Amino acid sequence: MFFENQSRDNQPLGRYRGMPIYLTTIIVAVIVVGLVISALAGISTSFAWFAFEPDLFWHHGQVWRLLSYLIVGQVNFFTIFCLMFIYSFGRDCELEMGRGRYFAFLALLIFTPALIATLLWLFGIEGLVFGSTHLAIGLVIAFSTIYPNAEWWASIPLKFVAIGCVFLAAVGHLSDRDHIGLGSTLATCAVSFGYIRAMRSGFFSGLSWTTLFRRKPKLRVLPDLPSPRVQTAKENAQAEMDTLLDKIARSGIASLTAKERAKLEQAREALMKK
Repeated sequence: MFFENQSRDNQPLGRYRGMPIYLTTIIVAVIVVGLVISALAGISTSFAWFAFEPDLFWHHGQVWRLLSYLIVGQVNFFTIFCLMFIYSFGRDCELEMGRGRYFAFLALLIFTPALIATLLWLFGIEGLVFGSTHLAIGLVIAFSTIYPNAEWWASIPLKFVAIGCVFLAAVGHLSDRDHIGLGSTLATCAVSFGYIRAMRSGFFSGLSWTTLFRRKPKLRVLPDLPSPRVQTAKENAQAEMDTLLDKIARSGIASLTAKERAKLEQAREALMKK
């Protein structure tokens, strides 16, 4: 894993017929159910009841709109790609971050468009926030920030996938003169990138939702612990290979030095002999 995870909260919440159930799985399922309800109710009714509108939120206390805007949108051919992005990149981010940090990250991504819409509303620019596109783009930005050179479909580095998503979304908002959508997209990308960089710098080191409310253990006198076991040469070699593979995932195989390439080749030859 790229980030240290002391709480070990990146395991599935459970399994259904052998399929692992993550927090991301539940979120995508809720969005799918919401989109079906939205489609059955009609797009105009869905916008009227579920889209985030600052005036209705702040002056009329319709607080559910802070989350319900995710299920509003015109269901079409591209909806499946948005849901796939949320599930695929969201699950990978959950595994990398741990569930506590991932939950906080999701909250930031969801609340950011509402905050941008509110700020623009205060300056006289009115509009609605709806759909889960901002969430999908934020997750793409997050995982591509963790592994920018990892190859995705058709061997495209993830950093270029992220740039393409932001560019297409921005062009779409500009063509519709959707200032709130454009501002929300750019702000979501900035929050996503900043959160991952903060994690990389160790800003959240040692923090988790579980440790905040955990009772402090009582001090006890323990017997002397046995001396730590010395790692074998095989274990040292495995740890060295894991380090090289992490480096390849982050920066590509071209980032290896000549010495590291030689070690990788030796490991490959040893594996072929088995």
